[in-house]
Amino acid sequence: MTNLKKILGSILFIAVSVSGLFAVESSEPVSTIKKSTVVYTIKGNVQDTYYTMMDKPIKALGYRLPDPRKHVNLVYKEQYGSTTLDVLSFMTIVNDKKVKPLLEIDPKLAGFNPFNVVIYKHQGKDETVISHLTAEVIIEMLGITDQTVITEYTKQMEELDGLIAKTFPSAVVSHGTYEGEIKDSMLHYEITFDRPEDLDDYLDEIQEKVDDTFTEKGYIMAGFFDYKMGKPDLLPSYDAFWTFSLCHFPYSYTVFDNEGAMPEAAVFAPCTMYMYIKKDTNTLVIGMPRLANWNRFFTMNNSKRMDFLNKLDKDIPATFLEIGAKEVK
Repeated sequence: MTNLKKILGSILFIAVSVSGLFAVESSEPVSTIKKSTVVYTIKGNVQDTYYTMMDKPIKALGYRLPDPRKHVNLVYKEQYGSTTLDVLSFMTIVNDKKVKPLLEIDPKLAGFNPFNVVIYKHQGKDETVISHLTAEVIIEMLGITDQTVITEYTKQMEELDGLIAKTFPSAVVSHGTYEGEIKDSMLHYEITFDRPEDLDDYLDEIQEKVDDTFTEKGYIMAGFFDYKMGKPDLLPSYDAFWTFSLCHFPYSYTVFDNEGAMPEAAVFAPCTMYMYIKKDTNTLVIGMPRLANWNRFFTMNNSKRMDFLNKLDKDIPATFLEIGAKEVK
């Protein structure tokens, strides 16, 4: 009888253990909240201190400012007659010295390099906001999986945030967040061309064609950055590698300014369009974030903004087709 009790006890223990195992396996996955932006909120108007930081201190970290755009709100006021902002500046930065080795591993990193460290202040609010996208969300949007790229790029962002925190020690730090997978966040196109003896001839031609075509459609090429800088030893895996900063001024005013202004979405502005030619090939590769990302992380708060976003999100791919590019899924 004692042995029978022991056997029954063992069976009961095994049954409970197996039941618990299946209960764990069948439980719903835990939701993971991820950080999309880092947001520094500082009392008062701190734009002068911000501009000082974006000069020598940020350059000491290795960052360049290819095309800084200060006082965008004043340009809005001049062109559209009003502004709801005291401060709005787009300061696109890139740490090209540290990014170049990572581009050799995954060129998609150029999709957000340069990127914007935006500063804004609403009228009637005694606080200034400084914000930028996190390394985490950039890596996921670009579909980067290489651990070296992820680790090294995350370190760069940590250095940047260390500088901002040091410059504004009183800042209240918060984060934009998101859940779930980021899908279909990038545009990918290619152009196959007849490679001339002097590649510079083609580069001049295609850069002018891209600039002219987008300009004719009402866009502004708000910046240009050449990763090669005419030096063959830079990025040796590529014959050419550059970015355009694409802007649409009426669209940006519609989103960032006027009633219900959403300047926080300017972490995505201007959009970085990268283009490169791998060494000894005749294919120009093009990549760019979709405008749909803006609504994914900053839900457009009225139909006019959403309609404008949808219009441009269709117009940009159509323009790539117009310059002779084919979409690559």
